[in-house]
Order: sequence, then structure tokens, then C-alpha cells
Amino acid sequence: MRDHGPTIDPDKVCWFDFESKSEQDLQDVGAYRYADDETTSAIILAWAIGREPVKTHTAFAVGQPLTWFSLPHGFLRFHDRALKDSSYKFAAHNAAFDRALLNYAVDGSVYTPPELVIDTAFQATASGLPPDLAGAAKAAGATHKVENGDEYINLFCAPGATATPQSHPEQWGLFCIYAAGDVDAMRSLFLRTRQLSAQEWAEYHAMERINERGIGVDVDFAGRADELSKEARIRAGLELRQLTAGAVSGVNNVKDMVGWLRDVLPPGGDGIKILTKREEEEDDYGTVTKPGKFSLTRARVEKLIPYCEAVDNEAAARVLNIRLFGGSAAPAKYGKILRQEIAGCVYGQYVPGGAAMTGRASSRGIQIQNLVRKSLPYEHAAIEAILAGCDFDTLAALGDDTPVMRKLGLLIRTVFVPRSIDNVFVGSDLSQIEARILRWLPDTPAAEKSLQIMRDCDADKTVPDIYVRAAAAVSSLEIADIDEELRQRGKVFELALGFGGGAGAVVAMGSNYGLYMPEYEIKEAVRKWRAANQWCVRFWGKHDDDSSYGLWGAANRALENPHKPQAAGRVTYIFLPGYLGGSLLCMLPSGRALTYRGIRYETVTDYDDDDNIIGKSRQLRFWKGRTRSKIWHGTLCENVVQAVAADVLRGILVRLEADGFNIRLHSHDEVLGEVNAQNANAYAEALRWQMRRGFEWSKGLPLMSGETIQPYYSKWKKPKEIKS
Repeated sequence: MRDHGPTIDPDKVCWFDFESKSEQDLQDVGAYRYADDETTSAIILAWAIGREPVKTHTAFAVGQPLTWFSLPHGFLRFHDRALKDSSYKFAAHNAAFDRALLNYAVDGSVYTPPELVIDTAFQATASGLPPDLAGAAKAAGATHKVENGDEYINLFCAPGATATPQSHPEQWGLFCIYAAGDVDAMRSLFLRTRQLSAQEWAEYHAMERINERGIGVDVDFAGRADELSKEARIRAGLELRQLTAGAVSGVNNVKDMVGWLRDVLPPGGDGIKILTKREEEEDDYGTVTKPGKFSLTRARVEKLIPYCEAVDNEAAARVLNIRLFGGSAAPAKYGKILRQEIAGCVYGQYVPGGAAMTGRASSRGIQIQNLVRKSLPYEHAAIEAILAGCDFDTLAALGDDTPVMRKLGLLIRTVFVPRSIDNVFVGSDLSQIEARILRWLPDTPAAEKSLQIMRDCDADKTVPDIYVRAAAAVSSLEIADIDEELRQRGKVFELALGFGGGAGAVVAMGSNYGLYMPEYEIKEAVRKWRAANQWCVRFWGKHDDDSSYGLWGAANRALENPHKPQAAGRVTYIFLPGYLGGSLLCMLPSGRALTYRGIRYETVTDYDDDDNIIGKSRQLRFWKGRTRSKIWHGTLCENVVQAVAADVLRGILVRLEADGFNIRLHSHDEVLGEVNAQNANAYAEALRWQMRRGFEWSKGLPLMSGETIQPYYSKWKKPKEIKS
């Protein structure tokens, strides 16, 4: 459990911030490659111990690189003490960067492990504040960060900068003041936000260990794939011109593509409806008074593809696939890998707690959390062909007619490889984790009955699972009549509707699975699913003069009764009117809290697609980072389920790090470890036990996982499945 309170004594903290100079672009190459580069040096250190005044320090020759032995004695003495006494900590904002500079850009430095450093950004985002120091400090009412920092950074630090303290003494003095201001702001921010528990800091440090360990990449494969992706962009334009008889010349030529699709899709059909953002309006004489408005966002493209395939419009489906994957950012990740790798490894790919409303880690750099989940059926053959130096046409002809850009996007995972040829990856995925948590949280007999089905399926794989049962419910069929195609429909409905979504959520989720259903069928299926899952509808909740129950009821009762906890199943809401402009805390079963900062009911103006005012509505809104966001029962449900899933994974990572599992990668429901091939089976058994054992706070939540042994990172179904 998490024991809240002053877990870190601010008087035992050394707050610090580096300013650095480099010929590398930090945003492009990432913190580790930046800090490791020979052109990078730390030139200013701002620091303070406890509540003492902030000091700035430069090298003996002002403007020259800082070395370990040129750092102030007080800083070095604190470092030595922190290595011996875990109650002493360093603190920085976005601390991974400053710790990387301390370890790799300060010559002669003594290694600073992750456990020595805490991150004020991690604590700030846990309270719903923006991740950047300026935004967080302002929103929290803390000491404000000094302005005009970009001016000084561009002058003294950016690639190509030639200014020196000697050539610009006035600006250098202001730059030092700016650096000191960062320390003042981060310290004030820490003191004005709710302290995190020791367990939450252990989770942060576990993820930073994984960031520092990094994961191997196949540089040769990434280089060849990057070249093919560049050619694929050129070829995509050529194919589009051919398919559309010259009407569309490139993947980003959206206006012409919309016009062509309107000509080739059946008039009045669902395809045109998906494409339409606003219907055309006419007066009584047939004169168009307001033209129609059309859109081709990624979400609309994903919905249109299965529709076009369903009506056998192969040309439109192909054009849309080229648009979807030719305009995709996925293949561009190969170039990002090449720019970030250090000796065949990439580091620092995760932002612990970066998804503020759930506590999940988010991704930076290569965006590992957002890799395409599907794989090529002929994945290994494609890898071998690319490594052998195949040209574009060879890859295009390989396997099937999937666009080359799509093939490259589906191969992104495979660029991650073990660091040693004697090693393999052992992966473990938590099975249906969100569906299990959704049934566990209400703590009601009806939800428990649904959860028991999942336990029964774990014990006996022949028992029909929740997707089969969902398919039967929405199709008005017997369970025995559900085939694999219908089960897929059940899976789409189960995943789409659990968080309060309706027909639109089904369409969006269905596009990910290549599923198309007419709108009238979807609406009827939504009605049937909700009727069959009233335990879930009740958990979403209601709050009015007649009744108050579920998540929505508990949240609203908490707002009406400050400081008084209001329970909804296994979660509890409490409203603190004096914290950050009035914050609703959602206390999770683990003891961790989600924070809805500055929450209140507001009357907002509603607009149509043309930004015309169409009315007003009353909404419950809160600060999500820098923006005001609407909250409703679906938001509450999605947040709490994903947050508990995050708690499960975060807790597992702490255990795995403590037991030396050599974890290289993780996402929302999986971990990937590296081990010598001879020990892979034993490792997989131990990993399975860790993934499924649960926690003191999660009693009654059945956890199930599937383990695989892989020569490289893959979602291909062929890797050896470890039998339970």
C-alpha cells in the first residue's frame, strides 16, 4: 500500500538544474544521445540545498565546460552523503535530462543512479499540472519561472551558437539569473503540491532504470528500412496519380482526394456519411445556402477502409490505404532510431507518469508505446529481404499487395533486438487487463458474476470467453452459434462500450479490426449490450434529485460535500476545495490518487463545425494540463480502469527491477526482458509468476498473462508460446 505524507524531507533535498551547450538538437536526438555527444558540455549549474538561497556555478574559466572537480564543494559533499544515506535526494524538473548531463557530459563525474534523484515534473503531473516547469509553477501558484529563457539558450547553447560570457557579459549574467530561477520555481512547485508516496517514487525509479538500460536496435535494418521509406513516399504519389487518373497527386493532397472519393463512393451511402463533417443545406428553391463540409482525418480514413472493402470498391480502399500509411509517421521512426541510437542501443524512451489522468507512462522519441500492434504474416521473410538489400519493387511484390509504407510500419517492432547474439527476448502480456479491472472495480454481485467467467476461462480454455458472450448478446444468438467472425464483433463491442461509449465508439474501434457494420445494426447492438451488462451501466452511474450511484454519483456527491469521502465500488472520491483551485481526488484501490484539478460546473458556449454559436450547456470541467476539459461518467470510468491497470504494471516493474529481470521495454500491458537463450524457459516461468501474483490491494482481481520467447521484438503469432 502507499503511505501518504511527507515521504521526502525538503531540507534533505539538493535542487539542481544544468544549462548546457551542444551541436546536437535535444528534441531530435533525445537526452541520452545529447548528453553523450562529444560536443555537449554543462556550462552552468544552479543549485540549492533545502531552503537555502540558490547559487549558480560556472567553470573556473567562465563559459568553459564544467568538470566533476570544478563543481562546488557543497554539491559534491551532498552527493557523497546521498550515496550513503537514501533519505537525501537530488531533485530536478524533467530530471532524466539533468541526471544524464551529470553522468555523461560532466567530465570525471561519479555515477549518479536513478534512485538518488526525484523529478518535480513527476509529482506535478500527478496533481494534474502541466509537465513543463513554467506552466506547472504558474498553475500551482508557485514561484514563477524566469521568462526569456529561450533567448539566452539560443544565444549561448543552441547548435551553431557563438556567443560567450566575454562577448555578451550582460546577457550571460541574465542567463545565470534565469538558471537560478528554475531552481526557485521547482522547489516552490514541490512544496505546493501533494507529496507522492515512497511506492510511487519506487515506481518512478524502476522506470528510470529501464530508461537508462535502454534496448538494442538493429542499426543495419533501420538504415535500409529508412531508405525504403523515403522512396515509398515518392512512389505513393505516383500510384495515387495512376489510381485516380491524375485527380490526386500525393498522400497529403487531401482536398483533391476528398473530391475524388465523393465521385466514386455510392451517393447517399455510409461512405459519404463517414466522409461528411457537415451536411449541405438548401433553401426551398433548391439553392445551396451552406455547402457541405468534408473531412479525411485518420479516424475517418480508418472507418472508410472497411466500408470500401465491404462494398468491393477496391480502388477507393487502395487510395485510402495509401493515404493512411503513406501519410503515417510510423516509418519515420526508422530515421529517429538512427539519430538516437548509441552503439546499437536507444535510451530514455519513457516519461514516467506522463499520462497524467491515469499515471501510465507515456513515450518520447521513438514512441514505443504507440507502435503498430499488427504484424506481417511473412514478417521474417520481409526482414531477411531488407537486410539483404532488396529494392523497393522486390519488397512491394513480397507476400501480398500491402503498400510498402504499410509493410515498413508493421516491421517497426522488429528493429528492437537483444544486445547479445546469445540472448533472446522473453515477453509477457497481461490478458484482457482492462476488462478484468472493469468487472472487479464495481464490487457488486452482478459484476463479480461476469468476472467469474474470466476466472473460469483461465482455468479451462474451452469455456466461452467474454467476447463470445458479447457476440451472442448483441446478435441474439446462442453461444454455441458464435463463430470466429462473430466473436470478433463481440470483441469490438466489448472493448468499445465498456467506458460508456455508443455507436461512434463502436465504429472507431471496429475500424482497428477491419469491421464494418451499418449504423442501424450498431445502434441496436449497443442497446442489447447495455441491457446484457447492466452492472457496467450502473457503475458508470447517475446523479440527480431522485438517485445517486456509481462513479458519476460518487464524484458529484464529493463535490457537494467537501472533505467527505464518497465511495463507488472499490474507488473513493474526495473533494479538496483548497487544493490547486479545488481538486477532486479519486483514491484508487492501491492508495494512489488521481487529481481532477480546478474542477467545477461551468456554462459553456457550444459551436457547430463552422464555429457558429448554437447554444449553451452546463458541463463539469477541470484543468487537464493547460486546457479545460469536460468530464462525464465515461471519462471517470476510463480513467479509473486504466489507472488501476497502470498500478498493476508499475508495481510489477518495481518487483522485476528488484529481482534483476533485465527489463528492456514495457507498454500499458506488457513487459519485455532480455536473457541468455539457455535460460529463457526458466526466465519465462519466473516472469509469469511475477505477472500473475497480484498485490495486497488487488485481492480478488484475477491476473492472467501469456509469455513468449522471441529472437527480436514481435507481435507475430509464430514465437514459441510458453504453456501454463
